Amino acid sequence: MTVAYEPAGGTDETLEGLLRAVEAEFGARLDEAGRENIRRQLTRMLANSRTLAAFPLTNDQEPDMRFVARWEEGR
Repeated sequence: MTVAYEPAGGTDETLEGLLRAVEAEFGARLDEAGRENIRRQLTRMLANSRTLAAFPLTNDQEPDMRFVARWEEGR
């Protein structure tokens, strides 16, 4: 199920901070289309993060799946 994210009015400080960090690191190599693409991707990631954070969990709930690391000889 896909949920569309429409940011609330005003500037999202988290998004702007992330965009400043990307600009500082990669700004010389980005054109306007690249900047807009990064803005869309970050907006989507922040929306997904907010959706997951809003899901109510209690401390007694187990994870859906359990990760177990297994060491194999020769690897």
